[in-house]
Amino acid sequence: MTANVVDRLAGFSGTVLALGTLLATSGLAETLETEVMAVGLDAYEGELIEFGYADPRQAGGFEVLDLALIEDGAATLRASLAAPLGAEFVVVADDGPRAHGIVEPGGRHEITADGPAMAFSGGDYQALIETVGEDETGAERLRDIYRTHEDPLARVLALRRAWKDRTGAWRETEDSEQLAVLAELDDALGDNLTVDLINAVIDSRDEASAKAIRDFTAFNLAGEEVRLRDVLRDNRYTLVEFWASWCGPCIAEIPHLKEAYERFRERGFEILAVNLDDEPEDWRVASEEDYAINWLNVSDNQAFGSPVAKLYRVKAIPANFLVSTEGDTVARHLRGTNVSDTLAGLLGE
Repeated sequence: MTANVVDRLAGFSGTVLALGTLLATSGLAETLETEVMAVGLDAYEGELIEFGYADPRQAGGFEVLDLALIEDGAATLRASLAAPLGAEFVVVADDGPRAHGIVEPGGRHEITADGPAMAFSGGDYQALIETVGEDETGAERLRDIYRTHEDPLARVLALRRAWKDRTGAWRETEDSEQLAVLAELDDALGDNLTVDLINAVIDSRDEASAKAIRDFTAFNLAGEEVRLRDVLRDNRYTLVEFWASWCGPCIAEIPHLKEAYERFRERGFEILAVNLDDEPEDWRVASEEDYAINWLNVSDNQAFGSPVAKLYRVKAIPANFLVSTEGDTVARHLRGTNVSDTLAGLLGE
């Protein structure tokens, strides 16, 4: 990176970013056509080039915005956008080259091919975000942008960039700060595709985690060790239920859980409740005195800092997972009579 480019980025306050800030905060963003000119593709004459973005919500994980035929080594791709977007460009051929870049509403961008490689250029967001390096300095620069930049669109694009490597694959790198920034930007930007895509990735990871039930050990009120693997082995179905005494919706579920437990306990159903109270005494009083909970009931006394809650990516309660004796998740987030109804279907009346 040249000194001139570094100076430009350090004092970044271009017209596009200023406009982006205004539109993002005023809710006046409009849809404008973006154009991407691809050149130097003579080796792929007659093939198609694809313009789109990774989207875990779509079949195949990719949303196509435009396709163009490569003629005389060139192609023009167009799409209507309401906000800047991290996009991908792929020549649809065996071992076809790929490029990544940030396209902007109303922008004019270029893809230049050099043999089997393609490079994307054009746009202020591209210059600000996609040119950072892969080293620690680049990672810190991205953190600075998504933490403090005055343009919320720049912040969310930097957050997305921090979650992806140079191949476009999503990293397993979100942390509590990044999640807090995402929530802040979700409120600030409202309807924003990049925010939606990041949330979709997080949701897909939650689903994957839920399907891959992982063993854990915690302690009941008597201080005895309880291991999930042992509970699963001894029962046909186990409901792993995350709750706390201060959680009104959790308490509202207790009568339904009692009904299900009474109906199906003798047919191989167990409940393993994982408590997330801040104070052990609150857990004890709620369990023994207030609600007379008679199923398996454990805690590690770390509330939402619990490794068990983190293992299952539990960010809000109540949350539960109905697990078979083989360790397969057969249902999630069962509420009210759905617990009994689901068990009736699995175990019979």
